Amino acid sequence: VFIPLMLQKPSANSKAKNNAKFLAERLAKWNEGNLQSLVDEAREIQARLSQSTRRKETSCHVAFTRLMLLGQVGKAVKLIDNNSDVKGVHSLTRHVKTVLACKHPDGKPAPTQLKLEIKAPEPQPVIFEQIDAQMVYKVAKNLHGSGGPTLIDAEGWKHILCCRSYGKASEKLCEAIAELAKCMSTKPVSPTALEELLACRLVPLDKGNDKRGGIGVRPVGVGEVLRRIVGKLVIITLKTDIQNAAGPLQTCA
Repeated sequence: VFIPLMLQKPSANSKAKNNAKFLAERLAKWNEGNLQSLVDEAREIQARLSQSTRRKETSCHVAFTRLMLLGQVGKAVKLIDNNSDVKGVHSLTRHVKTVLACKHPDGKPAPTQLKLEIKAPEPQPVIFEQIDAQMVYKVAKNLHGSGGPTLIDAEGWKHILCCRSYGKASEKLCEAIAELAKCMSTKPVSPTALEELLACRLVPLDKGNDKRGGIGVRPVGVGEVLRRIVGKLVIITLKTDIQNAAGPLQTCA
């Protein structure tokens, strides 16, 4: 809630000076606990959105339906952003939640016969030293897609990490993300500490009716962009090793 309330532009053509002015006023209201004023302001801005926004949403509906009919689910999901009610997505009713819960049973230990007896050697920690702020910057610039539970999408992270307006702050954040990736790759990390990073936003896609006549739901998990950044950093570092190990096989993302 904090980031959308703080960073919403006062108008479509507002300049950086005005954006900074309103940001300072909103931060002051937040510190004073005046949340109602912030919500009222956000509602007023949303109510005055131009007609072009509505036309854009209509075109998203058409594009989403076309991609789903072609079976291009990955591209269709990228059209699902944080503010769009794209046709083809169920409303999260109690019944839809029940269907989603049935599709996600509780985890169980893997059967012994499915486990490999041979363990691969651990990679040398030194190979991850090439992960730095510059690599984080390059990865962030090429990111696309919607956001996870925090609703900060790839464009939001790209702005935070790559925009010159934040000066040294962006560079320091890139360095912190690089250190996070190296830490997760070279040291044991408690699963409890990673719960927020690995959390996903569950999107119930509409599949029409199933064989029994009930609603068809295809669950799609949208992970946090920060998780994607860390994953790409590690993949870039281990790219050659993965190619040598997997060969022409298509590995799971």
